[in-house]
Amino acid sequence: MRPGPKLSSRTLTLSLMGACFLTLLMLFSYALFYGRGYDKSLPVTVTLEQRPVEALGGRGAVLTDVVVVKSLAETDLPRVTLDLNGQYFLYQDAPLRAGEELVLPLGIFKTKSNQTFVPGRYPVTEVNVTAQLPSGARGVAEVTFPENE
Repeated sequence: MRPGPKLSSRTLTLSLMGACFLTLLMLFSYALFYGRGYDKSLPVTVTLEQRPVEALGGRGAVLTDVVVVKSLAETDLPRVTLDLNGQYFLYQDAPLRAGEELVLPLGIFKTKSNQTFVPGRYPVTEVNVTAQLPSGARGVAEVTFPENE
């Protein structure tokens, strides 16, 4: 019985390094030619304001800090997600209608471990909004705010 072909440790190391290098080269080429995954901009405006929000139990409105997202698109935007500072998230089940203004209190945003955002404890420095565009691509709006506001 003949022994099968064997690789020396040096040849094995070089072939593994070559496979890794080839994979990285392919990923770099793909990123270079096709761009980032979220190059499409989302036609929305995002502002931080204080507005009256309906209190629990329908006993009037309470002035609270809110994120206001206004759609500038001519069509509905389904699959809307928002995040504050890259840590607190919200998924909007209903699509954002054309021209609709979405007013969301900051207190309803939660982390992945279900901790609630407490307005005033930390400043909101960044709001990211993602949604599905009519073409099927994902659109992203990244808005940054100065920390002193």
